[in-house]
Amino acid sequence: GAFAEVNSNGMRHLTALAAAGLTDVHLLPVFDIASVNEKSCVTPAPSGAPDSDSQQATVAATAASDCFNWGYDPYHFTTPEGSYSSNAADPLARVLEFRRMVQSLNAAGLRVGMDVVYNHTTSSGQAASSVLDKVVPGYYYRLNASGGIERSTCCENTAAENLMMAKLMIDSAITWTRDYRISSLRFDIMGHHPRSVIEALKARVKVATGREVQILGEGWNFGEVANGARFVQAEMLSLNGSGIGSFNPLIRDAVRGGGCCDTGTGLVANQGYVNGFFYDANPSASGQSRGELMWQADRLKATLAGSIRSFQMQTSWDATLRLEQIDVGGIPAGWVLEPGEVVNYVENHDNLTLFDNNVFKLPTTTSREDRARVQILAAAINSFSQGVAYFHAGVDTLRSKSLDKNSYDSGDWFNRLDWSYGDNNFGVGLPPARDNADNWNLARPLLTHALIKPTAADIAWTRDAFRDLLKIRKSTTLLRLRTAADIKARLSFLNTGSAQEATVLVGRLNGVGYPGANFDELVYLINVDKTDKQLSLPTLAGHALTLHPVHTAAAAADKRAAGASFNSASGVFSLPARSAVVFVVSPAASN
Repeated sequence: GAFAEVNSNGMRHLTALAAAGLTDVHLLPVFDIASVNEKSCVTPAPSGAPDSDSQQATVAATAASDCFNWGYDPYHFTTPEGSYSSNAADPLARVLEFRRMVQSLNAAGLRVGMDVVYNHTTSSGQAASSVLDKVVPGYYYRLNASGGIERSTCCENTAAENLMMAKLMIDSAITWTRDYRISSLRFDIMGHHPRSVIEALKARVKVATGREVQILGEGWNFGEVANGARFVQAEMLSLNGSGIGSFNPLIRDAVRGGGCCDTGTGLVANQGYVNGFFYDANPSASGQSRGELMWQADRLKATLAGSIRSFQMQTSWDATLRLEQIDVGGIPAGWVLEPGEVVNYVENHDNLTLFDNNVFKLPTTTSREDRARVQILAAAINSFSQGVAYFHAGVDTLRSKSLDKNSYDSGDWFNRLDWSYGDNNFGVGLPPARDNADNWNLARPLLTHALIKPTAADIAWTRDAFRDLLKIRKSTTLLRLRTAADIKARLSFLNTGSAQEATVLVGRLNGVGYPGANFDELVYLINVDKTDKQLSLPTLAGHALTLHPVHTAAAAADKRAAGASFNSASGVFSLPARSAVVFVVSPAASN
């Protein structure tokens, strides 16, 4: 019912995002989940100092019986979760309220997507929350050579390669999209399903609903099905040409630094492109080089080009290569055929939030204002990338989980979102011991550090600067080109090769004759450095480039970016520190 409260702070927030250009709201699992007691859950009331362990202890004491869980433990795949309804005992209430929720979000201008977790169930056999084994014992699960259930996804792995499991999944997807009017489906651990089944599901759902339903998911390649061991998987390298989207780990890791599962010193030392690698090294960092910084920039240019396999660019070592020829730890920098097959993100519910990641990696002397700027730099790289732009709730309000890297069962306390914009939830205690105790020694001094927790003004600035990024993306189809052919024809990079300014990304787009472009030319420049830059791009000399109208609007959030300039006679840009700027040539100016 919360989404139907149109005057609530949360709905005002979503409505404003929709007006700025957000198109979809994606919900974590809202089907019937096993881990929340629908009728008698309790919410604990923790307290303590910013670096105390009392809050997490209070949360942990009732974690199994509280009202919170992400919900990746399916009970019934095709039933709305009762704890989200006003009356869990009334089956009609949960159905009606789910449909009203979708209707309310649609009325606010937002399509609704949902997370589907068909890859596993919470239990099997004769357990209380087991369902499938009680229908046909042993059939619905993927078994190992000795007959045991595979559990590489954390729980009992289902086997969609078996005909009736695939049918169950497809029938369920049809119910959600046709009867509940869901617009897109995000598949948890999609790489554990056969590509053929996901393609059949996509086709069947389209027929049942009479519309295109976007399918995206986690195309990770691991476990007993890895590398096609049992079937051609729906994983990121095996979906080319399917129109099914996979999350892009290359932008995530290059922007943030390190990998998903860093711990200890690596959590601090492995800086990324926006949080200081080489140009603003923290005391734990060592061996950072300009060459490695440019390699991060290469991976980000590949993402900005939609990760298109056949897109060609100049690398930082002065080679001209197709993106599929550039190896990034065993994955080609370009790994899709069409831009709809890549989902770009810098933060998700999994792992540290972007703000918390940057708490570990930015030098502790970094100001609150610069922490907000770094957040917007990451969002800008995502916003200007071709493909599907995907943002986590709270990335625009500096969301923190008090350094919790896995908050699936950490309660409202660590997952809280403040839609009054007063607090970002940083420093509400040490994160739960379950997944974070080994990093408590690193977390303690950070959680009490005077320079880190943002003020309400910092949160409001980030919120408004993010909306300006959405407005820029919305203003032109040049930032959301429809095909690989369009990207190859219209996007090029400047400031490339070994002599580049390593901390500046520059993309140039030709809009002449392109439907919805609204500009004959667009140039974006992202300066992640702490210092202003004078960047000479002689190829643009004589071009009538002016700041994008969003930058020059009276209400523009980032006044520093609005101070960027371009000297047309010399082709020199003046770029403020830590700012993302877009210049355009309007059709009238180029005639």
